[in-house]
Amino acid sequence: MGLFKRRQKQESAPGPGAPAPRPPYGCGIDAAGAFITVCTENGAGRCGADAVRRAIEEEIRVRGLRVRLAPMKVGCRGACPFGPLLGFPGAGFFYHRLTPERGREAVFETLAKGHILFDLIHLDPLQSTSGRYLYDHGSGCIALLDENRCVVQAAKYFLDFDRGVSCGKCTPCRAGFPYLGEIIEAIAAGEGRPEDLQTMQAVMDAMRAAAYCEYAARGAGPVAAILEHFRPEFERHIQQKQCPAGECRRLRDAAPGDGR
Repeated sequence: MGLFKRRQKQESAPGPGAPAPRPPYGCGIDAAGAFITVCTENGAGRCGADAVRRAIEEEIRVRGLRVRLAPMKVGCRGACPFGPLLGFPGAGFFYHRLTPERGREAVFETLAKGHILFDLIHLDPLQSTSGRYLYDHGSGCIALLDENRCVVQAAKYFLDFDRGVSCGKCTPCRAGFPYLGEIIEAIAAGEGRPEDLQTMQAVMDAMRAAAYCEYAARGAGPVAAILEHFRPEFERHIQQKQCPAGECRRLRDAAPGDGR
């Protein structure tokens, strides 16, 4: 019995060369450790995100999980149809329409046991989005899974998704997508100019007002929402030649450590 106890003790205290314990399922990892993300309450206070956040934090504490709740990059006018949102950066998906009770369940089932709750996961094949970005054309809500996502790269993703699909019958659509793409590429490369943001806005206004059909307006929508809610980050790329998230490689390579 004593030998069994000694072995238990040895196994519970691995030596310096032992691998670190794996983080809970779906967590992102950064210098501060494992994390998941949650959207913050908007000014109108209608989505209930604060109550969900408190419930998740309490459940994490009760279960003794070494996970922190980090902020999600969200631009919302108070009419998001998907909130409150919970993000799993390590797995690349969102849970949506959470209540405090479902938030606690997500901690137990997904973080602690590794089970995906498919009735909570955000899946919409009609939206031009990867698992790391969420955009709703109706409300204009934009969400990036975590703060390590760059808004300029997010705008590039949406433009690349729609590039080349235009029928070409009208100039705002045919020329608008590639022109916006060129500006975004320049900003990501550290070649952006202060007037670029005004130019982007003018191009997107034309795409939404003067195109023959709604395709150009829908394609410009996520980029317009990103620029509306995260303009300071664009300005930092242009004025300071820094990418706060460190995702723009040419800016990161030009000034190591400055974009963090």
